[in-house]
Amino acid sequence: MVDLAAMVSSTLAADRKPFNAVLMMASNARKVRLVADVLPKDMPLTVLTSQNRVKDTLQEDGIECTLLEESLTAQGLSVLNQMHDLVLQAIGEGRLSRGERLLVVLAEPIDGVVVIDTTMLNTNRFANLAQEFSIDLEVLTQLMKLARHLGGRGREGHAVGALFAIGALPSLRKHSTALVLNPFKGHPSEKRTILDEENHETLAEFAWLDGAILFNREGIASDAGRYIQVPSGISPKAGEGGRHLAARAISQLSEGLAICVSSSGTITLYANGRDRYKVRLG
Repeated sequence: MVDLAAMVSSTLAADRKPFNAVLMMASNARKVRLVADVLPKDMPLTVLTSQNRVKDTLQEDGIECTLLEESLTAQGLSVLNQMHDLVLQAIGEGRLSRGERLLVVLAEPIDGVVVIDTTMLNTNRFANLAQEFSIDLEVLTQLMKLARHLGGRGREGHAVGALFAIGALPSLRKHSTALVLNPFKGHPSEKRTILDEENHETLAEFAWLDGAILFNREGIASDAGRYIQVPSGISPKAGEGGRHLAARAISQLSEGLAICVSSSGTITLYANGRDRYKVRLG
């Protein structure tokens, strides 16, 4: 059996650079307590668990805890995707700054430690894009979270794709046409914002319509089922499908961003007609 506490202790002692925080994934409160005991008293610890009883127990001990919807064991190595999204979210919310170092302790579904230096991740490129296009990082973080949800789950067991376009709505609408009646019309903005995760399931249903969902820079969905008008001057690249071509085109025409979820499990972020960020699921 792996002695996680000893592993964490030796990592802290051996690493020359200090860590700014610890993130632990666990389904066993005892393992968390053993690790917490070897951490410096002033080092922030956040635990991710899929067990309500573990969350309640740890919160009684004063340990910050977040409940995950899906079992850690069931997720397998895809928990690493969760970890990536949480780092993005922490930076977006200002809880972790670019350049800081994070020690990730895995107690489920595998045992081990991972050192994350945010200067070495695509996280920086992602954050820079948000700043470049005057879009709140949390908006992009939540859009990527929805994209991962769509790419990882599919619909009725079948792989599906999706397309989000983010930017100035007049320009996005100018270069697209409605394929269906706008399902967002008449709904309040709080029911259409990507920032409220309670809206993600509804947004996912509309994402599966043909066409794109349009978002403003604040993350409010305005239109769904929009067909992107690709002019003759923008030609498909070798091996590029229609959805990727549409995403590249709308990002170039609107001088905004577009996120394309392919049915093969790849998420690509386009900016001004160029592929600027890509991640493959699974």
